Amino acid sequence: MGAPESDSRAEPLNWTAVGALYAGWALGLGALLYGGDYRNAAWLALIGAGGGCSAYGRVLSRRGRGQAAQWWHRGGALFYAAFFLWAGTVLLRTL
Repeated sequence: MGAPESDSRAEPLNWTAVGALYAGWALGLGALLYGGDYRNAAWLALIGAGGGCSAYGRVLSRRGRGQAAQWWHRGGALFYAAFFLWAGTVLLRTL
């Protein structure tokens, strides 16, 4: 028999990893803006904002604020949707 499956929502967030991830994100965003690559910087900002909303929604759901967490998860989904729609149209234009 295998190990019992663990629910990923039961595990706490690794705040060191989250901080390192967003430090790298901010460095990449700064480099893209400094280099004048504004479209990719906007894409990176959308992805980062979506991830931030999702993470904060998870924090709220752990604190028992499910209704507020749902709004943050939906906000994150909107950021991701905007990214995928924009990137998809750019991809289709290049074909």
